[in-house]
Amino acid sequence: MSISFQKSIWCFLAIWAIVHGSLPCLAQIRYFQPASVQGVQGAVVPIPSAVQDSIVTDTVFQVLSKEGYPIRYYKKIRTSVCFDNKCRLLKCTLYWNITGRYLGFELEKREYLSKARHKPFKRKEYVRLHAILSDPFSRLSVLSYGELAPRVEPRVEPWVEPRVSNGKDEVDAVTSATAANILDDVVPGAAYTTYKMWHVVYGPSQEEVRDLTIRSLSSDLILKILDSPDPGDKTWALSHIRGHVRPTPQLRERVFSYINNNQYNLAERAINALDGQDLDSDTIQVLLTGKLAQGSYAIRKLILGKLAQASHLNRQAIADLKPILRGTNPELTNNVLDLFTSHRITDDDVSQEVAALLTNQNNFVARNAYKYLMALPVKNQYVAGQLESYQKAHQQN
Repeated sequence: MSISFQKSIWCFLAIWAIVHGSLPCLAQIRYFQPASVQGVQGAVVPIPSAVQDSIVTDTVFQVLSKEGYPIRYYKKIRTSVCFDNKCRLLKCTLYWNITGRYLGFELEKREYLSKARHKPFKRKEYVRLHAILSDPFSRLSVLSYGELAPRVEPRVEPWVEPRVSNGKDEVDAVTSATAANILDDVVPGAAYTTYKMWHVVYGPSQEEVRDLTIRSLSSDLILKILDSPDPGDKTWALSHIRGHVRPTPQLRERVFSYINNNQYNLAERAINALDGQDLDSDTIQVLLTGKLAQGSYAIRKLILGKLAQASHLNRQAIADLKPILRGTNPELTNNVLDLFTSHRITDDDVSQEVAALLTNQNNFVARNAYKYLMALPVKNQYVAGQLESYQKAHQQN
């Protein structure tokens, strides 16, 4: 048999073994989901990590783009995975998106993950692990290490003294069958590996990388994150504007674009992104009141609550709010009355609009209108006449 023929046979057997899961693939194994920010990789900055974890190295690596903003983070895992007291070193790298969500994992060349009896992962098991690590709400968050493997009562022969425990945690979730009640939460046969990797992803390291991103935040970076295909990234970006960046006109325009009926969660975060300095701007107040005409009741209520935090209401904002008093939604009418009360609006036109509410069929609205007017110095004859009629009608009742 020629040497070339022997090589061909060995190549065929190796390929067959890899395809059928009998041997680890020699190609590098990588599983990733889309990042919030795409960019050409520039510098990689090693940062000492304050997180104490026995299986993760004490360095977090910040990957920067060519422009200098962060695009991802990673940490290296170095731990022994043991089967029947035989251990092999696991070399794996875990990646986080800049918003802290799980991004992916990567194994070193010729490295592979294995299950009980050192059986290498098949492709479907890597896919399953990637899916589990992508789920921040996995039941692994509430499972203890001891629940990973089934409990087996030790068998004690008559007249044989039971073995004394050495005091260490002897549960080994990978040496035996996985507990049946958690099979949907782990890769069967690799419960320990799944459990530890998930807890590294969603442990203190996650908050650490988020903090690193917050230190680098700018209006431009927020805009890039808002372009992410992941809704959670958009929510995170909107939640980290106030107190961290002074929005540019471009970012301000983008924030207001989310105040609509499409996604309440994003609308709520966009409204809350406005701070006191924003709210004292006449332009911002008018932009907010302009959203009242197209928003649902829930969004209108959020806008009115945000306007209550302003130090004052400008004339245009007041004019935009008056039509709501004539509306058919009594709850919104009361919300506007509360807003005018908190800002002590004494505008004569407003007082007349409120006086018209004294005859409203909704007693709660009429009563609130009365309280509002009684707290003001009334000089308008129409308003005074409406108050007098209201008082007489309620004295008779």
